Amino acid sequence: MSAANATYAGAHGASRSPVAQGIRNGLIASLAMAMIMMVLGAFDTGFFAAPSSIWAFFAGPDAYAPHTLSLSFVLGAMGHMMNSAVLGIVFAFVASRVLRISGVPAAVVAGTVYALVVMALMFVVVLPAFPNGAIVIDSAALWIWIAGHVAYGMVAGLLYSIWR
Repeated sequence: MSAANATYAGAHGASRSPVAQGIRNGLIASLAMAMIMMVLGAFDTGFFAAPSSIWAFFAGPDAYAPHTLSLSFVLGAMGHMMNSAVLGIVFAFVASRVLRISGVPAAVVAGTVYALVVMALMFVVVLPAFPNGAIVIDSAALWIWIAGHVAYGMVAGLLYSIWR
């Protein structure tokens, strides 16, 4: 292996751990999801609606600020990224240890299906079980949530395939 190839492998494939892969891939995928959700959300409930709703889930309805760059947005975005990192770890474990995915198309499809299943569980089971869950559900139209989760899944799957 040449020095250039060793450097590339060290930078991109150094960690084979599903935990490290999941955190990295989940965080990057969370940025794709946030961009989609915020841009599309600007034409719906507000540019800052989805991230702000995540903080309002914990802090209550008064913290929901869909049209304002606020602490609610910052804390919600941080919560979104933490959730995305954890869910990225789960995907990396499932993809590598259960499904044993190989190839870009299979990884992208698996990531997309995974993200949509997570969304369905959140919308049907998790969020309705909490008093402020409706804030999150109502912060964007369903099609925007679907587009955001598809973006997350596609990017997470692609990165899993490239950096495994």
